[in-house]
Amino acid sequence: MDKIKRLILLAVPMSVCNFRCNYCYLTHRGECYQGKQPKYKYSPVHVAKAFSQRRLGGPAFFNICADGETLLAKDIDKYVYELLKEGHYIEFVSNLTITPVLKRMLAWDKGLLKHLSFKCSFHFLQLKEKKLLQIFADNVHKVWEAGASANIEMTPCDEMIPYIDEIKKFSMCHFGALPHLSIARNDGTAGIEYLTQLPIDEYDRIWGQFDSNFWKFKKAIFKEKRTEFCYAGDWALQVDLASGFAGECYRHRFSQNIFKNIERPIRFRAVGLCPEPHCYNGHALLTLGCIPNFTNVKYGDIRNRVKEDGSEWLQSELKSFFNSTLVESNREYSEKEKQIIKIKNSVFDVMKLSVKKVTRRK
Repeated sequence: MDKIKRLILLAVPMSVCNFRCNYCYLTHRGECYQGKQPKYKYSPVHVAKAFSQRRLGGPAFFNICADGETLLAKDIDKYVYELLKEGHYIEFVSNLTITPVLKRMLAWDKGLLKHLSFKCSFHFLQLKEKKLLQIFADNVHKVWEAGASANIEMTPCDEMIPYIDEIKKFSMCHFGALPHLSIARNDGTAGIEYLTQLPIDEYDRIWGQFDSNFWKFKKAIFKEKRTEFCYAGDWALQVDLASGFAGECYRHRFSQNIFKNIERPIRFRAVGLCPEPHCYNGHALLTLGCIPNFTNVKYGDIRNRVKEDGSEWLQSELKSFFNSTLVESNREYSEKEKQIIKIKNSVFDVMKLSVKKVTRRK
């Protein structure tokens, strides 16, 4: 069975979406809903070569997500196809309502589809308002029937509370299990806060009834500063699909273009001590092992559900890969190496801050 070598957070800079969810953190940003398609500088074949297993060191976990509905990004299926051909495993984030593109993807060879999982964003209120609930459910089943994987994730919000019984009934009927829950965060605040008007104990009581291990893990790390040594930047990268610019995660302390000259090796450099107040998307970064042995919780387990009939949301080969961790395929640094990285990164941050101050004065 394959083991994860690297985690690639592949961002699609596209702001087209057919939904307008009130809890979407992207709406807190000025660039949302501009209707702009990505301007790719490199072809799907070139990008797959840039992400070759030889260059990455082995099979990678790709999370592919746009700043809108990912299936609406032009040619996105072509990029996914080439990455699957390279032997990688892909989690594709989508509201699963753009059926024509989905059908093209599900027509691929089953050997490729075994490595493809759809993170199906279950935006219940928007689906209900737009009369797309049945289309969403039908498309989830099309994914499973084609041999790919699908997991259903819902973002809990206060406006959804009156519909909880309806959501549960619909989910058990169509998905064989309740949806997993994410956490709505308020990016409009200076800190990191839950997007709710409820007292936190009431928030927990209401949404805890979904018994979502995904939600439980996100709750456990939410607003928690990480002080352990993190290998993001070495074992993980965040990459812009349109340009090829990459950083260690969402921090982008060190930037490089990994598409421009694919004959050159990628510079893998660990972030070490993260300067951020909170591990964004820690449900993936931490369960997949950017901080080795941080948790026994496995990514595949918090994405999966066992249906009432005994079948599972995730295909077995993909679930096994999702449950592997980065430390299984990578070398941990010695304590001396870790100290050197911390010192170098601290010096880099000071120099970067000094340059910014000088630039502002000019």
